[in-house]
Amino acid sequence: FQLGYHYTKLMKGANFIDEDGKEKPYYMGCYGIGIGRTLAAIVEKYHDERGIIWPEAVAPYQVHLVDLRKKEEGRRKKEVAEELETAGIEVLWDDRENVSPGVKFADADLLGIPWRVVVSERLGDKIELKSRSSDQAEILSLEYLITKLTNDKKTNLQKN
Repeated sequence: FQLGYHYTKLMKGANFIDEDGKEKPYYMGCYGIGIGRTLAAIVEKYHDERGIIWPEAVAPYQVHLVDLRKKEEGRRKKEVAEELETAGIEVLWDDRENVSPGVKFADADLLGIPWRVVVSERLGDKIELKSRSSDQAEILSLEYLITKLTNDKKTNLQKN
């Protein structure tokens, strides 16, 4: 953006001496990176063939909760999402009922939230945790999952 001489004329001493020895004000301009360019740079650097892999520092959510249970199955439907949020973990909750697990997993990969958490009838009271940047998943209790994610969040905040 061309700012011209507007601000330099308002500042005291924002001048230089030209090659002829004359004092002149600086000509000002600025360049903005902007949110669009920032996001494009993140996507360019952090992605794979399945979609974006958000770095935790800029991810819109910390966890993508993929709920494969029917309404009446297992824990109360909202319990896992509520407990994660109560622990300060930002959750995107996919509780769509008329969508196959494969579609939910593909959507989770495409959106690229750092952690995918799966609750299903098959897991009983356990929960599956998988990093978006890994092919390995862990089966954990909800309590250990919360401990692991809150410790990970603190570690990442200390790094940045």
